[in-house]
Amino acid sequence: MRYVPAGQLQPGMVLGQGLHDASGRMLLAPNTSLTNENITYIKFLGTAGVYIDDEITRDIQVTDVVRPEVKSEAVSMIQQFFCRSAENVELDAEERLVRLVVENVVNDVLSNEAVMYNMVDIKTYNDYTYFHSMNTGVMAGILGVKMELPEDDLNDLVTAAFLHDVGKVLVLPDLVNATRKLTPAEEEEMKKHAWAGYEYLRKEYSFGDQVNETVYQHHEWYNGGGYPNHLKGRELLRNARILKAADVYDTMTSQRPGRKSYQPAEVIEYIMSRTGMEFDPKVVETMNAGFCIYPVGSEVVLSDGRHAIVVENHPGFVQRPTVRLLEDGKEINLRGDRNAYNITIVKLMI
Repeated sequence: MRYVPAGQLQPGMVLGQGLHDASGRMLLAPNTSLTNENITYIKFLGTAGVYIDDEITRDIQVTDVVRPEVKSEAVSMIQQFFCRSAENVELDAEERLVRLVVENVVNDVLSNEAVMYNMVDIKTYNDYTYFHSMNTGVMAGILGVKMELPEDDLNDLVTAAFLHDVGKVLVLPDLVNATRKLTPAEEEEMKKHAWAGYEYLRKEYSFGDQVNETVYQHHEWYNGGGYPNHLKGRELLRNARILKAADVYDTMTSQRPGRKSYQPAEVIEYIMSRTGMEFDPKVVETMNAGFCIYPVGSEVVLSDGRHAIVVENHPGFVQRPTVRLLEDGKEINLRGDRNAYNITIVKLMI
C-alpha cells in the first residue's frame, strides 16, 4: 500500500483504504477501482491524497497507532459535539460519548506505544476542523504515552485535544469550516475561541479543571509570547504544552483555506527551531524521536534522482528509513547499508 497525492491519481488505481466524511459515512470503499468520476470527487472533497494498493507495494503494511474505525468514530463524535455546542444543547449522553471515544483512543495508543507515528492522515478539506481535532488528539495521546503520563492524565489530554477548538463555533460559528482565508478582523475575533471554549466546557460539562485549563492554554507559548494570558514555562500545564505542539504540527501539515501545507520534515524543523520559545524542549525532543518525517507507504525522491517508497522507519534515525525503488523493487536501508551512506532523501511526494 502506498500514498498517492490526489493530483497523481489515475483511473484503474485501487483504493487501499476507505474514504470517510466527518460523520463517519463511507464515501469510497476499500478495493474500489478508481474511475475519472471518483478522482474528480476526491479532488472536490479537498482530499490531498489517498492510499492505494498496487503490485510493487501490496505487501507494505501501513500500521496506524489508532484503528481506522476508532478514528472515524472520533471524527463523528467531534462533529456532533461542535454542532450541538453551536445550538447550545446540553446532553449528558454527549459527555459520556466523548469519554467512551477518548477511552478507545487511549487504549489503542497504549496497546501500540512502540509504534512510531508514521501515517499520512486522510482528511477532507470541507470538514477540516473535525479531522484536525481528531488528528491532534491522536498525536497528543502518542506524545503523552511516550512522555509516560499516567492514564488519567492521558485521558484528560486527549479529551482536551479533541475539544480544543470548540470555542470557534461559539465565537464565529459560520467560519468554523470556511473555505476562504479569514480577514484580519476575523482572525482577531477568532482568538477569543480559547476563552470561549474554556467557559463553555467549565459551565456545561464535568470534564474537570485539567481538561478545561488545557483548552484555555493551548495557544500559550513556552516563553510567554502566546495568548491569552502570556503564561510561560511551568506556569503552563504539561498537557497544554503537549497539545500546543500537536496542534501546530497537524495545522502546518494540513491543507487549509488560503494557506499552503508543509511537509512533515519542514514542520519538525520549524518546531525544533522554536524550542524553548514557542515549544517545551522536552515535548520537542519526544516528538523528534517518535514522529516519522517520511511515513511508511509514502513516495520519496532520493538525492540521485530515483523515486522510492518508504518501507520501514527506524527509531532514532527518522531521516534514514528503508525504501523500495520504484524502478526495480530493490530495497535500500539508508540507515544500515554502507553503500547508501551518500544517498539522502530530498523530497517527500505529498
